[in-house]
Amino acid sequence: MQKDDNLIEEDLVGGFLNAISSFAQEIQGGAIESLNFRNFDFIYSYDEEFGCMFVLVIDIGDPEEVVREKLELMKNKFMERYREEIRTFSGCISVFDEFDEFVEENIFIPPKVLLVGEPGVGKTTIMNLFPGETILELDEDLNEIIQKPIDNINLRSIKQITLREMDLSELVDKSKLYRPLLNSIDAICIVSNSAASNLSRTKNLFSRLKPLVKNTDFYLIANFQDLKEYAFEPKKIEDMFDGIKTYGYSATQDDAKSNFLQILTEILEKSVVEKIEMKQKNSS
Repeated sequence: MQKDDNLIEEDLVGGFLNAISSFAQEIQGGAIESLNFRNFDFIYSYDEEFGCMFVLVIDIGDPEEVVREKLELMKNKFMERYREEIRTFSGCISVFDEFDEFVEENIFIPPKVLLVGEPGVGKTTIMNLFPGETILELDEDLNEIIQKPIDNINLRSIKQITLREMDLSELVDKSKLYRPLLNSIDAICIVSNSAASNLSRTKNLFSRLKPLVKNTDFYLIANFQDLKEYAFEPKKIEDMFDGIKTYGYSATQDDAKSNFLQILTEILEKSVVEKIEMKQKNSS
């Protein structure tokens, strides 16, 4: 196995989790239900009959109640399918390989894309392109975070994503409050009017936000490209924003929904799929 500073070997993780669990039982602390770290959580479940431990690693912003339901589903299906193999287990883990397909189909937690921008740049218009359930979250100061599940993503390993919308100034000014949200996002998509005045303000906010985000990719959607008299071209805007990938867009045109889905697909390919494939390659 190749070493990589950003990767944790599976055997090391397994040993650590088992040691922590054993320690908790030794001091009569009971079974561990979760371990909370700064950027992620471990969620535990146990099978008492065989002493098996099941763990999911989640982002700090993922809802634990939803994850725990998925974890119980995974545990129950695994025990149902492999009870005899566990009873006669000899150390060969390849007998469980086919369970990966079940996990991908049923335990998948959708990637999260954060859509941010100033008022009036088209964030809500983009969100309204997608009918269906809207979940409104309120932070401690009752500020809105609008969230929608987006289907029809044309990627083999991603069937759905979570798209969240919020005000860019609010995110920057209260970045400490939104730290868990920033730590759980797979990509941040800044929406801007393509005219000079809004681009200047957005660039200032972006320059304040960027140092606060360590492992998340930025993208920019230059909206109102149909207003040719006022709009800067995407390439010029990209140069203004230190080269972050910029997409020309118009949220009011007939093909706005399909165009945005194409943009999302490209973002997810780079910021989710390619990163997963790179980690798998480095760990093989």
